[in-house]
Amino acid sequence: MPSVRSSHVSFSYSSAVPIVADATFDLGSGWTGLVGANGAGKSTLLSLIAGLITPDDGTIIVDPPGSLPVLCEQRVDMVTEQITRFALDWSGDAVRMRAKLELDSTQMDRWETLSPGERKRWQVGAALVQDPDVLLLDEPTNHLDTDARNLLVAALDGFRGCGIVVSHDRGLLNDLTTKTLRVVGSSVTLWNGRYDDARDGWLGAAEQVRLKQNRLKADRKKLNRRIDEQHRKTAQKDAERLRERRAAGKHDLGTRGSAATYKHDRGQKTGAKTVSSMSKSLDELETDLGAIEVENERGGTISFRSEPANKEFLLRFAGPVFAGDARLFDVDLAVRRADTIRIAGPNGVGKTSLVRYLLGSAAIPERRILHLDQETTAADSIRWLAEVRALPPEDRGRVMSIVAALGADPGAMLMSEQPSPGEIRKLALALGLGTMKWLLVLDEPTNHLDLPSIERLQPAIADYDGALVLITHDDVLADAVTDTTWTVSFDGVERG
Repeated sequence: MPSVRSSHVSFSYSSAVPIVADATFDLGSGWTGLVGANGAGKSTLLSLIAGLITPDDGTIIVDPPGSLPVLCEQRVDMVTEQITRFALDWSGDAVRMRAKLELDSTQMDRWETLSPGERKRWQVGAALVQDPDVLLLDEPTNHLDTDARNLLVAALDGFRGCGIVVSHDRGLLNDLTTKTLRVVGSSVTLWNGRYDDARDGWLGAAEQVRLKQNRLKADRKKLNRRIDEQHRKTAQKDAERLRERRAAGKHDLGTRGSAATYKHDRGQKTGAKTVSSMSKSLDELETDLGAIEVENERGGTISFRSEPANKEFLLRFAGPVFAGDARLFDVDLAVRRADTIRIAGPNGVGKTSLVRYLLGSAAIPERRILHLDQETTAADSIRWLAEVRALPPEDRGRVMSIVAALGADPGAMLMSEQPSPGEIRKLALALGLGTMKWLLVLDEPTNHLDLPSIERLQPAIADYDGALVLITHDDVLADAVTDTTWTVSFDGVERG
């Protein structure tokens, strides 16, 4: 039976910063989700399993012996030898796999013009047709529309080996996986169940740890209070004994004599034993507290102020929509100040073109609109950074607090000339939520975001009081934050 076993594996790129520490897990057949924040070490763990890098300590054993894991990386810009071989293979398995993923071998002649989603299907199909014992996928559904994603999930569902998938697509993880590997703070923990069930498990475990820590802290406070009280009693009795001796006459043997002294000393010794016992309990309690590891994941709850626009119609366009010289369809659409709209449809049907025409009809100032494209450019980064830096201190602080809540380092971002794609998307989203925008137009806003960021962003967008136009393949996000769907096809736009 295909399997991957990791025994006490550790790895770091420098001795000071461990990426993976003491990772121990055993994975059999079926799909396992690999999740964690950006930079947590997910891709590094895949590379360790694939044998591309060697652990500093520990071992990784892949069964059957001699089998080589197949790794599908995030990047899909290159036509690999495996993809070319798959395209030219006319065996029954290859033909069936191309049909299942709706791939046409003639597409190899125009690889440079294929969408990232089409290239990803070629990459995964070339891996599946090899029938590997172990298959490793890094973000397989990035850029895929709903139809393409469903094709891919159906193909992956037929895989019978040991599969590990890195993904921020909660729908994919819940549909495909039965186990979840979580990477956080260099530790790797295996949880039974799909992503939602596993997440409930680690959140519940973390809450129990926090409750235990709070109980121990309360006990510590109580013990310290009792020790202080005992010290006060001891000092008070010493003072009282001294006053009694001073007040007694030299012939008052009852007060000045050895019997009274013995009684006093015995009481003080008893108090000292009580303090010693409580101090020992306090030391044990401090040891227990020191052994507790409370998970501190960067980020937090997003708080902001928002408001609807001061007019009813924000966008309103009637007429033909073109893509270049090609006329796509005719529409008559409007976005009102309280609308939350999802624009759905397959890749290449005209969703982005429709958004461009709608934005061209805006009846509100541009500064009141955040338009986040599917892929941000270097120019976008420069513009948004400049906008944040130019904000008044109070507004800038509010925006950067949202950046921090999304799991990024605000100080490092403001100092950076070119933040990463994930960081700049967090900055753009923080601008939209933190500067009183009236309209958010978001095209695949979760691209490049890790799952913790997505899960913090979702309730924030749901609480936003302005208008929202959303293009996304994340059904979970769309269901949570929109109440209307515009479905785009080559025949036009259907509202529902």
